[in-house]
This record gives sequence, C-alpha cells and structure tokens, in this order.
Amino acid sequence: MKILFVTDAGDETGIGGHLYTVQSLVEALSPRAECVVVSIGSVPSPALESLGCRKHRLAFGGGKSRRAEMARFMEIVREEKPDVIHAFDPIACAFARVAAWRSACGLVLTKCGGPDPAGRWPYAYFPRVERLVLFSRENERYFRSRRRFRRTRIWRIPNRILEVKSDPGMLASLRERLDPARPVLLRVGRISTSYARTAEQSIRLAKRLVADGVPVQLVFLGAVQDAGVEKAIAGSLGTLGKVISDPMLVRQASALLDAGDLVVGTGRGLMEAAARGRIVLVPARQGLLPALVDADNWERLFDANFSERSEVVPWDEERNYAEIRRVLADPECRRALSAFNRKLYEEHFSLERVVDQYLAIYREATPPESGRIADLAAHWIWMVWRTRNRPIIVRQIRGAEPA
Repeated sequence: MKILFVTDAGDETGIGGHLYTVQSLVEALSPRAECVVVSIGSVPSPALESLGCRKHRLAFGGGKSRRAEMARFMEIVREEKPDVIHAFDPIACAFARVAAWRSACGLVLTKCGGPDPAGRWPYAYFPRVERLVLFSRENERYFRSRRRFRRTRIWRIPNRILEVKSDPGMLASLRERLDPARPVLLRVGRISTSYARTAEQSIRLAKRLVADGVPVQLVFLGAVQDAGVEKAIAGSLGTLGKVISDPMLVRQASALLDAGDLVVGTGRGLMEAAARGRIVLVPARQGLLPALVDADNWERLFDANFSERSEVVPWDEERNYAEIRRVLADPECRRALSAFNRKLYEEHFSLERVVDQYLAIYREATPPESGRIADLAAHWIWMVWRTRNRPIIVRQIRGAEPA
C-alpha cells in the first residue's frame, strides 16, 4: 500500500505540532507501507525534511486561482500513484480532494485538534469528506452532532507520539545556561500569540512560587514567531527566567524535556513530556494557573487534546496550587506522578498502538463521491480565499533557521 501524506507547512517557520504528527505517523507506518510526503509552503519543515521517505514541496505562486499549484500537485500524484491521500488540514485537503477524485484513489482527512468550526461562511467552512479522523472528543461531539456530516465516517484517534529520546549533549548545553540551584519550570513551544494564555499562566505560577519561597526559574524554549510576544514575556519574567530560541536547541526541543522539573505542555508537547516521565501541567481554560495533570483529571484534559480549551471540573485553584507545591517538595510524590505519566504514554499516547487502526482506515478508503461535487467546489473557493495573501514574504524567525 502506498500513502501520500500532504500538509500545509506555511510560508514562515515550517514549524508546527501537526508537522511533527505527520513525521511520527510516517515513521510508524514506514515498515508496513510505502509513504510519500508533500509539504505545502515556501519554507522547508525540519520535521518533514528529516524523514527518509520520498518528499515533495509545493510552494504557492503569485497567481490567485491556484490552478498552477493544482497542476503541480497532480503531477506529483501521477508520478507517485498512491492508493490513498491523507491530508492534515483543510488547505492541503482542497488539493487532495481534487486529486483523489481525478485519480480514483482513496482520501482521508485528519483534523489535528483546534476549536470547532464557528461563525459564518467562509470562516466556519469545513470540508464534508467521506473519512475524517479527529484528535479530540470536543471535535468528535461537534461533527457527530451535525447533519451535514451524517454520511461522514468518523474516527477519534487522539494524537499519538513515538518514543521520545533524550540528548545528553544538548541537554548539558541547555543546563549550562540555567541556574543549577533552582528548580526549572519549562515551557516548550512557539513564542507567539497563539499560546498567550499558556505564557500568562506559566509566568503567574512562577511568580507565585517565588513569592512563597520556592526559587523556580521559568524557561521558554521555542522559535520566536512574534517578537512583540517575546518582548512582553521577557519583560514579565525579569529575573525569574529567560526565553531561549537557539535554533540548535529548538530543533531538538523534545530531547531536552528532562531539563524541566515541571513542564507546561499542550497537545503532543505534553505527551512527549509524559513519555519522559516529567511532571506535566496544562493551561486549563478556567484557571489562573496551569493545571497539574494527575489521575483525577487527565481524561477531562485529554478530551480537548491538552489544549488551552481544556477544562477541569470541579476546578479548585488553591488545591491545584497546593498539589504543585507538594510535588516540588516531596520526592516520593514526584516519583509516583512520574511513573503515572509514563504509564499514560504507554497505554494512551503511544503511536504504535494505533498503527493497525490507521492501516484499516486506508484499506477501506475510497475516492471522493461524485455526489459531493458542490462541496468540492465550495472547498476550492474557500481554499482560494484562505490563501489569497500567500505566499507570505518570509521574515527571519529566530529559532527556526534552516539546518
């Protein structure tokens, strides 16, 4: 079986959780299927470029109809002759749907978390495909409840990861920049407005711990996508910590998770920290501080893919803070929670457990139905509107320089 994966890597950083999701899935499937990857956008994605399979890049040109890009994508499909095209975002799926329809190959779309579609056309549009994979329970509830998707086959397969390995050399390099006498509160992720709430909660927690006599240092490790956000974080941090955007460290961020005594994570980043047995926190929706993940709340937080929309019900701010203090102060408590998080990875976050399920979906995938031609046209119009300002002029993103 041959699977062509296609996803939008953007025109600026080539960095994003969904790209590492594609990377992990391709690595897990490669022993049992032939994989090809098409990356849409003007810059290379470090996650996808590292793959050993055949790769193609589809950059947006100056024309706005996207016919040239579609022609190039069809060339790739005719050359590769896939059995299935698997898209990971609606922009990529617009090309995938047309190609699958023309070449009579199967089609699968994954929605990699994020909020439910909302608002009016075109903002609320989501393609009415035949086969849809979802990461979160919140998305599953939405799509299963909508009449528009009553004929769509839906699977909820939460985001999964492969085993995470530490890099002792890079870890030592990072630790040289930190105070060895102070516990580390680590946040790994892009420095951008998309994670403003995560940054606010992390800073608030660090300040409260220091005020209560726990001398933590807060470290933000990630590519600086918005210089204004970085400046605001640095200003709020003061002597509490630092922002590190060294490209060599950012490219291997998951290998540096052992630097954190506490790790504030979202999505797959949290799962990677759990795989390393780190103590993990999530920026819950209703809290002023990030929520400590434990046996009582992990399933509720998992429902929203450990995102900023996650909720803990009932929420007790002071109890949550007291538990964070206790974990930092009590080695036995840390060991127990570390073992619990590692078990979460093994039983719920490991990608190896769902490889057979993905292969079964691919085997039953069929070409898009001709009866959905109206939605296919609407999808193309939406994609043209959505990419109307692309290609974006690439500016230098610190922490995302090409290798």
